Amino acid sequence: ISLVDLVRATRRLAEEGDRITQLGICPMSEELIRAPIELALEYDFPVLFVASRNQVSEDEGGGYVMGFTPQTFVQKILDVEDSIGLNSDSSPDYIRFVGVDHCGPWYKEREKELGEEEAIESVKHTLIACLKAGYSGFHIDCSFKPPLSVEMNEERMIKLTVDLIKFTERKRIALKNQPVSYEIGTEETAGKSVSVEHFNSSIKSMLSEIRKRELPEPAFVVGRTGAEIRMLENVGGFDYTATSSLPEVARKFHLGFKEHNADYLSNPILSLHPYCGITAANVGPSFAAEQTKALLSLAAMEEKKIGKDSSNLYQVMSEAVLEKALFHKWLRKEDEWTVDELPAMPAELRAVTVVCGHYVYYDEKVREAIGKLYSNLKKNELLENPEAYVTKTVKKAIMRYVDAFNLRGSASKIIKPGFGNLPHNRLITLENSFASKRTLKHWKGKHPPPMLRKEAL
Repeated sequence: ISLVDLVRATRRLAEEGDRITQLGICPMSEELIRAPIELALEYDFPVLFVASRNQVSEDEGGGYVMGFTPQTFVQKILDVEDSIGLNSDSSPDYIRFVGVDHCGPWYKEREKELGEEEAIESVKHTLIACLKAGYSGFHIDCSFKPPLSVEMNEERMIKLTVDLIKFTERKRIALKNQPVSYEIGTEETAGKSVSVEHFNSSIKSMLSEIRKRELPEPAFVVGRTGAEIRMLENVGGFDYTATSSLPEVARKFHLGFKEHNADYLSNPILSLHPYCGITAANVGPSFAAEQTKALLSLAAMEEKKIGKDSSNLYQVMSEAVLEKALFHKWLRKEDEWTVDELPAMPAELRAVTVVCGHYVYYDEKVREAIGKLYSNLKKNELLENPEAYVTKTVKKAIMRYVDAFNLRGSASKIIKPGFGNLPHNRLITLENSFASKRTLKHWKGKHPPPMLRKEAL
């Protein structure tokens, strides 16, 4: 099953009355690899791993998640699947995709000042590594701001995107790989939504160039819903006016509508996603924050019982977070904290540690402190299986999205006979009252939705 097939199957399910939104998971830790796979097996939904070029990297030393390269990342997934009885002739039905997220120039921090040629060459190395590892999805993202020395506009962005798709296809064919699927877009993934007219025009221009070069039709187009993450909240809000219109535009072009930055949205807002026609949504930072909170709560329990012989995890982790200094991208506009100031700001330092802890899980000192924490908890009979406690916390966070997106039992429906030949143009009318939820925390837009009447996808 390709991602294009998944989009079509999701549309077909909507036409049959089962409206779902697929969940893309950023694999920010080992737990965020194991937990989704175990949950997918238990609750029968597709797994979409979307790994950024920072999380998993072909560069020397790998990405910040366990030092993974694309090859070792895929191998880890296979190892987890094997450990719970998947990938065998007798294993149950199971759908899993591995994709690269934000694969475009100037995404990596250390590449922000590269010239265009060097930046594109770096992306090509990533694309080749991901193809060799067997990735099935490629988000070609040329929306990141280049240095002042590089001139960029939407027309140029479209050309670069299609050039990279063509490069990927040429390498895929040379490697004799199975077909892969693409995700496109010309807007940054966070911030205010764009107009329907501009969204329509951008897709039309991109597809025109793709078809001119006889390249595969993409599976997804990225659309902004107003979501924007700052610290531990989604400050952008959920723009209902845009989110009830843009998916219709994507559907017109037979594309799935992909939302990024769906972290920290309320349950009522998440439950709207399938009814607004959002085909898939990516989530990650909030899952990692829940894992860090779980680790720090265990560390507090340990310190209270053991005292000076404890792992001192919070201090070790917070120092590593400050040393890496990757927190600035998550700060709110009113927060201008510096590395030098934060040690004297206990509440703010703790918040930054929770937000950015996942960047340092696999730093040597942090890894040792987590190991000592687990050992102390077991040795002092405070907790028999702390690893399971942390994984359970991550699973709970994931299941909030699985349930809001109506994903339970969806994998079996997707792979049932006949999922491939799907009509594109059948109109579905949805009526679903949300009158009691007009004061939703993240609601935005002048038309609150006491009643939805939309095309499903």
